[in-house]
Amino acid sequence: MSEKSTATASSVTPPVFPDTLINEPAQTNPAPNVDGLGPLSNLIGTWTNQNLGSSGSGGTASPYSYNIMPLPVASVPEKYILKNFKYYEEITFSPINGNAPNRGGDYNQNANVIFYEQRIYFADGPDKDKLVHAENGSWLFLVTGTEAQGPYGTTPVVPHDGPIPEQSVLTNVAKQISVPHGNSILAQGGIKGYPNSYLNNGPLSISAYSGDVIPSGIDTTPYTTESVGNPFPALNDNPNQPLQDGVAANPCVQYIQWAVDTENPAAKGSVTNIPFEKQKANVVDYSANYWLQAFTQGGEFTQLSYNQTILMNIPINGTIVKFPHITCNTLTKKQ
Repeated sequence: MSEKSTATASSVTPPVFPDTLINEPAQTNPAPNVDGLGPLSNLIGTWTNQNLGSSGSGGTASPYSYNIMPLPVASVPEKYILKNFKYYEEITFSPINGNAPNRGGDYNQNANVIFYEQRIYFADGPDKDKLVHAENGSWLFLVTGTEAQGPYGTTPVVPHDGPIPEQSVLTNVAKQISVPHGNSILAQGGIKGYPNSYLNNGPLSISAYSGDVIPSGIDTTPYTTESVGNPFPALNDNPNQPLQDGVAANPCVQYIQWAVDTENPAAKGSVTNIPFEKQKANVVDYSANYWLQAFTQGGEFTQLSYNQTILMNIPINGTIVKFPHITCNTLTKKQ
């Protein structure tokens, strides 16, 4: 018999979403650096779970989302448990009034910056509406350019022998993450088709999840049996199913796609963890895919789908097993 919660109602006060989770200082000169952000400028604003199209789903009550969360527990036969759930979130992306040039001597790399702030809440169960995760960080759109001779302005410039190397399209995007579990992550990647053909014609079709969801060499019963920690076993077969359902419920006509990975061979990133995390569930890799969607040709991008995979080394019976922690969601920009 599956294990189910007997709780019938939540006593948690639902969050009241503000207009924005970030309040940048008001400044008109220089203006916010939007032009330098390339396709990432379409992220600017606040995104929440809202119903998609005419589906009646996608909002906080029935989001197109899923989270797979394994944890080590030495006292159970399988030596691990699952804490899987559906969630809703709010995330704000905000540009800064400038950029962050990486000084290279005879030329530089401009890091055009978006800060983000994220809050995630349980969408169901006895703790519905309770905050379950928070993080902040930044997105960087990287371009190369001339190096100014002085600390102010852009001219005169340092002479460079020959043309300045262009930023690789495999590494022109970076994500920096600060997670209050004691994890810091740096991942790089690129925008598909940039710069010539990064605007893709819809509708968007997202493939089934291609990685290994369930590690080998372990008892897989917690993944296949419905329980309080595994309420949607079918979604473990394809964690991308909520994304596929979401984009089908509200088909776009144009989209932008990119990905980042700490194991990107063109620019390997890194993950650092505090000692407790290293001992219990050591994060060793982070990867993520993003799809920004518009519903008219050349129109505003107002829907965002993403998935991310965090690989954690967890000790099972004296052996280190690599477990995927997978999350996905589809969001709508607040107007």
